[in-house]
Amino acid sequence: MHFVIYCLDDPATPQARDQHYAAHRAYLSSAPIPIIAAGPLTDTRGERRIGSMLLVEARDLEEARAFGHGDPFYINKVWKDVNVHPFIKAI
Repeated sequence: MHFVIYCLDDPATPQARDQHYAAHRAYLSSAPIPIIAAGPLTDTRGERRIGSMLLVEARDLEEARAFGHGDPFYINKVWKDVNVHPFIKAI
């Protein structure tokens, strides 16, 4: 089943993204579930990163949520919110 993991950065910790980027990338590289697509969300000008979006394949909502909450960006408070929603791939 597919899930979208939608994460917004905590505006109170803008420096945290750069500090934990290498750990975040390593976590994604060793992901226990398939990542179909992933990348940063930006402000409307496309200049500043404000969050992340991942499209993953997981057995269930709990597995997808655990994956999002295990990311160093979440653990180290880069992300303020992590929202996980089932996704139906139509195209």
